[in-house]
Amino acid sequence: MKKKILLLGLGICLLFAACSGKKGAEKGNQPDTKQEEKKEDVTGKTKSNDSDTQKDSSASTEEPGKELSQPPEVTFTDYSQDITDEESGALLLSVAENSPVVSIPENEAAAEKINMAFEQKHTETQTYIEEDTELARSAYQGLSDEEKENWTGYGYGSVYKMIYASTRILSIEAESYQWQGTPHPNTWTSSYCFDATTGKLLSLSDIFTDKAKAGEIVEKHILETITEEPYKDYLMEDYESYISDILTEDVFYLNEKGLVVICNPYLVTTHAGGTIEIQVPYKELEEVMNELYILK
Repeated sequence: MKKKILLLGLGICLLFAACSGKKGAEKGNQPDTKQEEKKEDVTGKTKSNDSDTQKDSSASTEEPGKELSQPPEVTFTDYSQDITDEESGALLLSVAENSPVVSIPENEAAAEKINMAFEQKHTETQTYIEEDTELARSAYQGLSDEEKENWTGYGYGSVYKMIYASTRILSIEAESYQWQGTPHPNTWTSSYCFDATTGKLLSLSDIFTDKAKAGEIVEKHILETITEEPYKDYLMEDYESYISDILTEDVFYLNEKGLVVICNPYLVTTHAGGTIEIQVPYKELEEVMNELYILK
């Protein structure tokens, strides 16, 4: 009898633990509606905050490596292509795409780590290209013969460029767009900032020792920049409520002068305002920033 009671009690405990875990997971997976809506406007494709959360929560204790004697070298593999309809030969999707290839002769492991990250990005991009191709095919097939004569196809782009390379930091930027016959394409810019000595993709937790205070400093610079020429005429009505949403894991990089934050269209400005890059000098961040990444 005692054995049965013990087994019953154990079963109840296990059930309670499983339910608690499930509720915790569900609560943790609730999306930030405001942020999700903004990201969908910017990219035309809803992007969850999972990657931001993972990069921030997994800020590793990995120790920086020995500083390089030479900056990394970066070349690019071109994957651009025109995708046509097999039957009619009509252009469906014009793709502009490349992918970085990083070389660090004195630290091949770090280079391999960085290259694997971009290979993964290239693989993810193929999914978007396939989706846009099918959308274009469906749109083309729904046109009249006369409309088909004026058809020019859709467009998709993901083009990288190197922004900054030193013996400690490698910063790369990706300019992307998606066009589906609208008056103008959806455009957005992402950035990737690596510790070149380890190949680690740096998070905000890696470079800041006080994220809250750093956020206040950055937001001040953002507000000063967007409320002056040439951006002030393109501000959205509720722009002030989104200032704190601009600095996220995939829109910052480091260069020789300081931290640069990318503000994409539709976050605080209309499309006409373009992509805004805000420079925050190291001097203003030195009290809240990991001194290892303050480049001098």
